[in-house]
Amino acid sequence: MTQRWIDVSPKHWFYRNVLEVDRLYLDHKKENTVIQGKLYNKFITGKSRTVHNFTTTEGQTSFKIKNYKPDSRELVIIYIDGVPYPPSKLESGIVHVGFPMAGGKEVSVYLSGVVDMKKGDHTPANCQTYPLTDTCELAYPSKKLEMAGRYVFSPYYSLNEIVVCMGKKLKRVNVMVANGESIQAALTRTIGHKRDCFTIIQGTLYVSYNLNGFPLLVNYNYKSGAVIKNRQKEKVVATSKCAMYNDRFFPEITVPRAEFFVILQRLRVNLYNKFTDRGYQPKVVAKTERYLADRNKIVGKWYDEDVLNILDEKFNDGCYVFPLYEDDSFQPEVCVTRAEAVVYLHRFMEWALERFR
Repeated sequence: MTQRWIDVSPKHWFYRNVLEVDRLYLDHKKENTVIQGKLYNKFITGKSRTVHNFTTTEGQTSFKIKNYKPDSRELVIIYIDGVPYPPSKLESGIVHVGFPMAGGKEVSVYLSGVVDMKKGDHTPANCQTYPLTDTCELAYPSKKLEMAGRYVFSPYYSLNEIVVCMGKKLKRVNVMVANGESIQAALTRTIGHKRDCFTIIQGTLYVSYNLNGFPLLVNYNYKSGAVIKNRQKEKVVATSKCAMYNDRFFPEITVPRAEFFVILQRLRVNLYNKFTDRGYQPKVVAKTERYLADRNKIVGKWYDEDVLNILDEKFNDGCYVFPLYEDDSFQPEVCVTRAEAVVYLHRFMEWALERFR
């Protein structure tokens, strides 16, 4: 299974900070983190995300992958019985591991691919750099089970449904498909971009996007005559031709001011939920009060409620926490400068200390 952020490792100077912030949640179930992944599923030609599965022979030290070419922009991870290892050497068509392996080991070689990016030139009008998404029809990774025609589900037997990916037991999600609703729509509504989840619908296994291409062991119930039996450890690989991924932090991309304020707002929500009895109570967009000269550039965008709510926040003396430009504009699509980021973070810290100490 791929890690939470495949592009954040201990060698990076920001590693500890990202992990600390990533442990902050907005909900008691600890499913909605302050930092969200950037969605992506478009790759440069010849460098798509792929998973190659093998069973080792005694003493094996390398894996042949057709048409593979090393690329410094691509991450390669070798999972041996679920334990990740870096490759010892990469060459055309071959990925090497640094030690001989015993026979019969289940190995997955994960190639992250090279994401196609929209690259800005750092001018105010074109400052954003972000990953691109394809226009293909999204589909969760799936696989029809061997006993699909005789598959049986009952709440009484739900504990018998187990899926394991490289030693980790996945979370089972009960997906109810409404009348007239497609299975994909029901999965999107229920699973969304949660990781390491599964469900079985009409004998077909569906899993989270991040598990696309990885080997799975599945236990489920099926009818044999008048008897309910449990199928044990059926080995499958659930795949999708159009998945959506969110396992990259993208530390080098530039973001607009609105997106930076969404992160601050999520931190604000975390503090209200942690240190107040009522928790965070958002205002609807129409109820936000602050005058903004370019409010029309914010309303109707994906970030409008977050941005307009945090811009309403004040210190105890009644002054707004975050300054606007001299013409009272916010300019949501202009990228933040380093100086602005420092000012915003400092004022956020001052407000948090004053509000919650």
